[in-house]
Amino acid sequence: MKVDTLEESRISDIGHAFGYYDYGSEHGLIDAFPSRDAAAAFIRGYVRMSLLGGLLHTTSEKGEAYIAYKRPGEKLRLKAVLPLAKGLLGSMSFGDLMRFARIMAKGEPGLDKRFDKEKKPYLFVGMVCVRESYQGQGYMRKVLKLAYDEADRLGVPVILETDAQSKCDKYIHLGMELAGTRRFGEHGVLYDLIKYPSAPRCSESSSRRDQE
Repeated sequence: MKVDTLEESRISDIGHAFGYYDYGSEHGLIDAFPSRDAAAAFIRGYVRMSLLGGLLHTTSEKGEAYIAYKRPGEKLRLKAVLPLAKGLLGSMSFGDLMRFARIMAKGEPGLDKRFDKEKKPYLFVGMVCVRESYQGQGYMRKVLKLAYDEADRLGVPVILETDAQSKCDKYIHLGMELAGTRRFGEHGVLYDLIKYPSAPRCSESSSRRDQE
């Protein structure tokens, strides 16, 4: 279900779920932010960008879980990107921004950049969030299926990145494969994950051939 409007309370819920994720003994790239509140503000900006760019989807009208994905060839207008820039700039001092940039520069290009260089199409998932009151009820599987189904329809892989082994393990359990890791010094690791498109079922393949 595509999301066209979203209450500020739900945007705040998504920001809080990310900003206050329990990393346990892991660092997570949240260490690149000066505070948990700054990370939550950045995510709120990302949600607003996704909303304006037409990238945001949810499991139902209740908004149990949200996912933002970009199809091959989709571009974001400057107007859509502004809320993300505002969320980043509004939550950090100049020194914090410089530190953030130095940390992010330590990592190698992601899987999406490698696909871009090779001119291979893919569906990029930029955000997956189950609101805290709905966690542990199977909504992560349901919201990922929205991206999986769209990628299967297009015949392209799904690509995403995450910053914790605990998150990576969940994605692998839900059908993705680990494609590589990128270390950002002592500040954490990004895990690059991919799910290749499912082969069409026999009945679907026969139907397509009959129509050709």
